[in-house]
Amino acid sequence: MEEYKYLIPEESGDAISLDATKLRKIEQDLRSIFTKHHYEELMLPTFEYANFYQGIREQDSSSMFQFVNSDGQAIALRTDFTLPIARMYNNANTNEVRRYSYFGKVYRTTERHKGRSSELYQIGTELLGLGGEAGDQECLTLIEETMDTLELKNLKIELGSAKFYLRLMELVQDEKLSTILEKKSISEMKKFVTERGITGSLARLLLNLPMAFGNYEELMSFKDYVKDFELLDAIDQMAALYQTSSHQDQIIFDLSMVPSQAYYTGVMIKLYSYYSAYPILSGGRYDKLLNYFENDVPAIGFSYHLNTLLNAYIKEGEADD
Repeated sequence: MEEYKYLIPEESGDAISLDATKLRKIEQDLRSIFTKHHYEELMLPTFEYANFYQGIREQDSSSMFQFVNSDGQAIALRTDFTLPIARMYNNANTNEVRRYSYFGKVYRTTERHKGRSSELYQIGTELLGLGGEAGDQECLTLIEETMDTLELKNLKIELGSAKFYLRLMELVQDEKLSTILEKKSISEMKKFVTERGITGSLARLLLNLPMAFGNYEELMSFKDYVKDFELLDAIDQMAALYQTSSHQDQIIFDLSMVPSQAYYTGVMIKLYSYYSAYPILSGGRYDKLLNYFENDVPAIGFSYHLNTLLNAYIKEGEADD
């Protein structure tokens, strides 16, 4: 037992190596922007009933850190901020537009020896009650304003659409497609289309989807492969959002993007540094999440992943040396 005086659990990973001074500077800059745009900062509980997460998004209990409390109830460490904020908004008995921000840690189990911590620091916002283009535009504008404070080079905003993905899954009705889209595998897509006997315009669309990645002009040219109205509408929504951007030269599109959260319904946004394989920010529209509370309210939000962001600073610094 003596050696444990000098060690930390693998689950804490890089938590103690994070640059606290840099993290506090990022916090200060983003908090200032959030306050200017009237986002109310929240302090949320660290402990939740495990059934709360499982009930809303059927989360696998193995991804949560759990214990049993004195009442015999399964308690989990907080796995994200969006769900507790959605609950708080619902409990306020309002359909008004509300803007919230948060700063803190979430805890998720990860595969061993993957080099990723289970103790994750996040900074983000949730915009509830404002749907459509207005909400999407406010979210993107806020992201662009915050990314300008990061002082990182070669940042890229990646836009996808859960609406496009969900409609595609309706048309195909085979979960295998999701894995193929994640891999962007041309060969697996060809095999999938052949084995399923898919023909016509849908086959042509699917065969080109692994390559549906690029700038605005490439997005517009891809519409030639799309015949379904809902899919076209999803592309048009992405194009309309692009037109409002002040950072158009930094935006790329990915029509094969698979939602990282099952509750996403519309635009999905990721922010990448050249020096990170993982997004430093992710977010999206989730207009159906409040339905769990029998409330019909549109919503959109994003979060910065500070562990990934701070590692990107380190990598960029090493490259500049």
